[in-house]
Amino acid sequence: MTDTTPSDATLDCAQEPIHLPGAIQPHGVLLGCTLPDWSIAHVSANCQTFFSGVEPASLLGQPLDRVLPLETVHAVRNQLQTAMLAGTAERLDCLALDVGAQRYDLTVHMADGLAVIEATPAVQGSGANGVSLLRGLAGRLRRAPTVARLLTLAAQQMRAVTGYDRVMIYRFLHDDSGEVVAEAVRPGTESYLGLRYPATDIPAQARTLYRRQPLRLIPDVDYQPVPVLPGRGPDGLPLDLGLAALRSVSPVHIQYLRNMGVRATLTVSLMKGDRLWGLIACHHGEPHYLSGALCSAAELFGQMLSLQIDAREQQHEQQRLSLAQDAHDQLLAAMSPRDTVFEDLDRYADMLNSMIACDGMAVWSNGALSGRGMLPPEDAIAELIAFLERMPADRIYATSSLSEHFAAAGRFAECASGVLAIPISRVAQDYLLFFRRELIQTVSWGGNPDKATQRDPATGKLHPRSSFEAWRETVRGHAQPWTTSERRVAETLRVALLEVVLRRSELIATERQRAQDSQSLLIAELNHRVKNVLSLVLATTRQSAQQATSVEAFTEEVERRIQALASAHDQINAPSGTSTHLRALLESEARAWCRQDEPDERVQLTGDAVLLDVRAYQTLALVFHEMMTNAAKYGALSVPGGQLAVSWRLVEGRGLEIEWNESGGPIVQAPTRRGFGSIVTERTIPFELQGEARVEFRPEGLFAFFMVPAEHVSPSADQPRRADAAKRTTSSIAGLRLLLVEDSMMIALDAQTMLEDAGVQVEIAGSLDDARRALRLDRFDLVVLDVNLAGETSLGIAAELEAEQRPFLFATGYGARTAIPERFDQVPVVTKPYNLSALAYAMGQLPGVPR
Repeated sequence: MTDTTPSDATLDCAQEPIHLPGAIQPHGVLLGCTLPDWSIAHVSANCQTFFSGVEPASLLGQPLDRVLPLETVHAVRNQLQTAMLAGTAERLDCLALDVGAQRYDLTVHMADGLAVIEATPAVQGSGANGVSLLRGLAGRLRRAPTVARLLTLAAQQMRAVTGYDRVMIYRFLHDDSGEVVAEAVRPGTESYLGLRYPATDIPAQARTLYRRQPLRLIPDVDYQPVPVLPGRGPDGLPLDLGLAALRSVSPVHIQYLRNMGVRATLTVSLMKGDRLWGLIACHHGEPHYLSGALCSAAELFGQMLSLQIDAREQQHEQQRLSLAQDAHDQLLAAMSPRDTVFEDLDRYADMLNSMIACDGMAVWSNGALSGRGMLPPEDAIAELIAFLERMPADRIYATSSLSEHFAAAGRFAECASGVLAIPISRVAQDYLLFFRRELIQTVSWGGNPDKATQRDPATGKLHPRSSFEAWRETVRGHAQPWTTSERRVAETLRVALLEVVLRRSELIATERQRAQDSQSLLIAELNHRVKNVLSLVLATTRQSAQQATSVEAFTEEVERRIQALASAHDQINAPSGTSTHLRALLESEARAWCRQDEPDERVQLTGDAVLLDVRAYQTLALVFHEMMTNAAKYGALSVPGGQLAVSWRLVEGRGLEIEWNESGGPIVQAPTRRGFGSIVTERTIPFELQGEARVEFRPEGLFAFFMVPAEHVSPSADQPRRADAAKRTTSSIAGLRLLLVEDSMMIALDAQTMLEDAGVQVEIAGSLDDARRALRLDRFDLVVLDVNLAGETSLGIAAELEAEQRPFLFATGYGARTAIPERFDQVPVVTKPYNLSALAYAMGQLPGVPR
């Protein structure tokens, strides 16, 4: 690096390049030697001051051992080896340049293949201070409880040993500006503690030099630069003075120091790894010289302080990371693929806030936002997401001043000046967002930062500012910066959430396949059951035909048996679950056959609450239908005074025992042949349930005993709700006008015929439009609404009828109240196939229907 590059700065201003080929400070001498012959190729123009009466030109080309004592040359050669390995300048103390008594401190380093040797007069009486500095450092700094106290002690220690008027610890901030964070000053000296300086005061070129050269000494700012001869080497380039301790300083920087009232400076770099963390900046109001030993000690002091700072910050960082890791582990343990931050942010918000402190957080997923705390306005979120989608999808985005990058953020800076966005998808469509509110700060600058340098309009030269009085500025649009550890936590969280999302996707795919398999199985089972039902209907029809004496009798018998099957299916599938009670089944069958004004008087049901499983319910429905049919046609219920008593009990270890007793009816005689009803009654329970069935034709009345095994029955804590007696008989519905809304023509025509035979006037509507038109043109006493009409529902019409207080009821092929909203809980429901007595019973429950 040549001296045409801006050199350095101690609280430096923007620097103007030196246009000399090379220059040094005159308190020392410089020699540049070629290798391996060690002949002198460059020399500073002030060499006659150090070598009595020797002209600079006469030294060029001379072997080094003819100019310096052999002991000095030997020491320089040995130290150069160390400098070459370290890539830095190495020091030698108290060596001779000639036969005189004067001793010199030397530094040696490599530059462009040349060995560069610098010599300055040794400062006597200060060698012990370096040892004192290092000895005091080891103990005092270790005991410092905080980084702030550590830095204050370091400034005090440095000033005590070096004797400067002011020693400052200057820390670089995230935007390359800097702040004086610790200070030790001579009483009466102006304090700069807490002042901030813009990035232009120590520009990038100067920061690069501070990383290369850890110590920079200017004993007297009023020096006159001394050129290096020759100005350029055989390659046409000037000698690289980048590591030279005597390198001359930018005139702008010199003027900067003069404006501050500073005559001498020492700067020691503080490093954190390869990054420049800050500087130890020493100022003095008079020229101030240090010995080589003390400079070495100060440089080592800076290295040790750097390690202490790094260790303290790493310890603090590790503590924060440990707490964040605990919260991270709790978060992952609490989340499942079904329940993540995307489904329930509130549940995990506290854990997330423990990992990354924020004022608000939000989840953007599938184009929707859910959030908590301080958030941008809803109308700004889409714009923000569009901005974030321009960023790389495989890394987090974090800024503490969003409005500097996204202009629209200026209008909501108060609540969200800082954002940390974690993309949770390959295409960056889903985000976990953390927001930080604006922190309005008053920054005290060391002079106006907007006037760090000024250019003379006449000469074009740069001039540093002359005022360093505290200049206060209110800074807005900035939030607390996201720390390195928070960014690391966010990246770890991104990877973890990606894994959770991936597991969720796999789970969804698995469940989708499982659902498809279940659907296929359900369809196959449905086909099987439909075929079984059709087979059962066919068998019932054939067996009924064998016993029928007329078409009318055949039709009535088939209709009743199919209705019994339908009733059993409806009760089994009822959502309340009470329809699986044995009592409910018996009441249903009794209601179908007894005179509707006295079912409870002629039929007595006695027994505890018992639940039947599906298989037992279907089987007993057929059996009791045949028993009730026989009782109504030929037995006790065929005459007014007849009685039927059914009792049951649960027997431990055996099952359900049921007794059927008829009395008061015609004299019973055993049948001469076994009909279909007898076969169903006696064989179905043993065949289907592996139970028992026995029928006795006693003269006083039919007796039957049934046993259902225990695996098909269970006790119930509640008795089924007893059905109210029908409020309307089939004969009393004659004369009503009814609108039947039904999309199946065959079912509609069958129901119309059945109702018209009972004296009801029926209008049929096959669609919602037809139904509304019919309601506009005519007045009906009652409307029967099929719930499902070719993919639509009649719930809209139901709401309209309800609003107009017009009576209606629902008809459905589904189980009971499936697909009917709770608001219609009081509306009666008739299940298909239509049954005249069921329709009459339901009509009787409706207020407003003419009687």
